[in-house]
Amino acid sequence: MFTAVSHDSTKDTSPDSPAGGKLARVSQRDIAREAGVSRVTVSLVLAGKDQTSDETRQRVLAAAKRLRYRPNLLVQGMRTGRTGAIGVVIPAGLYFQGIIAQGIHDEIVNEDFVPMQLLVGPNVGAKTTELEQIHRLTDRRVDGIIVWPVDEAVSDAAFSEIASRGIPMVTVDRETAGPSDHVGTDEELGGKLVAEHLLSFGHRRLLHVTYPPRPGPMPLNRRREAFVKAVEAAGATCEVISCNVDQCFEMTLAALSKPERATAIFTATDVIAMKIYGVAAKLCLRIPEQLSVCGYADFTFAKDLVPPLTSIKQDPYSIGKTAAQILLDRILDRSKTTGPQRIYIKPELIARASTGPAPKQP
Repeated sequence: MFTAVSHDSTKDTSPDSPAGGKLARVSQRDIAREAGVSRVTVSLVLAGKDQTSDETRQRVLAAAKRLRYRPNLLVQGMRTGRTGAIGVVIPAGLYFQGIIAQGIHDEIVNEDFVPMQLLVGPNVGAKTTELEQIHRLTDRRVDGIIVWPVDEAVSDAAFSEIASRGIPMVTVDRETAGPSDHVGTDEELGGKLVAEHLLSFGHRRLLHVTYPPRPGPMPLNRRREAFVKAVEAAGATCEVISCNVDQCFEMTLAALSKPERATAIFTATDVIAMKIYGVAAKLCLRIPEQLSVCGYADFTFAKDLVPPLTSIKQDPYSIGKTAAQILLDRILDRSKTTGPQRIYIKPELIARASTGPAPKQP
């Protein structure tokens, strides 16, 4: 069914077009002339509100299709107060972010909205800070915004400003203290699942390799705290190494060179786990006979490592899809809650050949 608008729209080149094959503006008056009816009839037919005969309706729709008529949604937005656009600000790069963006896209498009995605991060060009990207979207009057907060300089006050403008917002992955809705992973469960898995194999000296901590309830902080808490509650010990990716190899090499080294390692991401495989090879430690390794995120390459990597499988597609559903419910007044929602998608431990029984102590 076509949507009625009162202004012109564009059509593509066509040999039977009124413009003789050139790009032209097609108005409802053009359709009326083509179908031999009034413009008011065309408007009602395209809006699905007509009470004309089926023969007239089909003639109007056939004329609109023949002229390649497309509705002008900008004009429609002026009338309804909605642009039909959803702003998405997400870091550029990794597979995980891309799958979240896909989930957002699929749900938004399914509701006939359009995502306007802007990227942030070190791999993006100038004038693309998180705050600048958010302002680009608000200036274009998007109906709502989904943000993966990455910049600590963008305070919760900035997100509160978005809410004060009446623009619904949902954050993904990193949670903020503002009034927005949030969808992420149950990081506490993820960290606990890894601890229980490694402890069940009899490991008593464990090592966690993660990125440097950042302020606030960051996902990395939460999974680390849950892992360490579960390990220590079981009477085992856990050393934590905080490092950037380019530091992981040397720092882990030093830790595993100690006389009483860890027998199992939990890495904050699968990317770090790949580095640990290299450390194990350097020290001639067999995985998992002498060293168990567990990653996090279950990237596509995890199963292709040798041996295949045990990892925590997150569900980025569901995170994106759920975030879009919550936002659309806010926009379309379908939400049953007034306060901010916090939804945490449960992760799953995927056991593979990189983890096994702790080696017997001499």
